[in-house]
Amino acid sequence: MMNMKRTTSQWTAGLIGFSLSAFVSAFDVAGLRIGDTVEQFEALDSPAKEFLTITHDPEGKIVRIFYQQEGLPNDERTQAKLVSRICDKYGRVTPCYSAMSEIESNDKQFLRFFHLYRNDEETQELRARIRRTKAFSLTPDLTVEIDLMDSAYAKALREQKATASDLIDF
Repeated sequence: MMNMKRTTSQWTAGLIGFSLSAFVSAFDVAGLRIGDTVEQFEALDSPAKEFLTITHDPEGKIVRIFYQQEGLPNDERTQAKLVSRICDKYGRVTPCYSAMSEIESNDKQFLRFFHLYRNDEETQELRARIRRTKAFSLTPDLTVEIDLMDSAYAKALREQKATASDLIDF
């Protein structure tokens, strides 16, 4: 497997790219889907491309798309915008309502959002997460992560992680 990564410090470009992808059907990230080719990633013309990491199989087909954007402002407006975009695109589930309630509440502080989505055929899984970048900071910023994987690849990763600790002898 091979990884390709694009990064930048301009959060607005990626946020705009992320929002533009909200109008594409579910289970894509910034217009890319599992099974697309490396060439399609390279030809992608989206501000979100800078925040994407892809993993592909030996034939050049994408098996994982990982979007990570750090350093986003930790204010109510940004929090609500991120949660709404994820939930509008991938589905309104209980964690969406809980996160929005935390954001709108006067006595609570928004700490994180997480949900694991699966497509109907259960051939793909998508993890969506919004969290504080630094847990112990006076002004913690936010990180958004969207991790879309082929389910067979995800299973192989889980198995690899489970057996990795067996190889370490203390």
